[in-house]
Amino acid sequence: LENSFQLHTGSPHYVLLDTNHEAAHVLEIGQQIRYNETYQKEGINVNLLEITASGIRVATYERGVEAETLSCGTGVTAAALVYAQLQNISTGSVKVQTKGGQLQVQWNAQPDGSFTDVYLTGPAQFIFSGTYEPSR
Repeated sequence: LENSFQLHTGSPHYVLLDTNHEAAHVLEIGQQIRYNETYQKEGINVNLLEITASGIRVATYERGVEAETLSCGTGVTAAALVYAQLQNISTGSVKVQTKGGQLQVQWNAQPDGSFTDVYLTGPAQFIFSGTYEPSR
């Protein structure tokens, strides 16, 4: 597809410039790309990227889950690095809005096209405590 990018940020990501982040659209586009001949066997995460006045918005269809997820760290990072390339920002950061909340990604682009010092930051919330007793 036009305006699409593929990169690996710990897992494979397909980033598509698309401003429609409605749940049904994310599911439809995500399934079309994830299950086409190229990606069907290994799978690929699909991230819809919108560039906004205050940063970027990202919606993610995640392989394995086979549905939209509210946020995906490697997907947000992939989308931010595409944004960095499109905006020609060699060292910087961007605010990322997902359905799960707001995050931030910072980076340093290298002359060979790779990135170093990539950091994803955002809020953390304690949600569970438990004890596990292994069986013998």
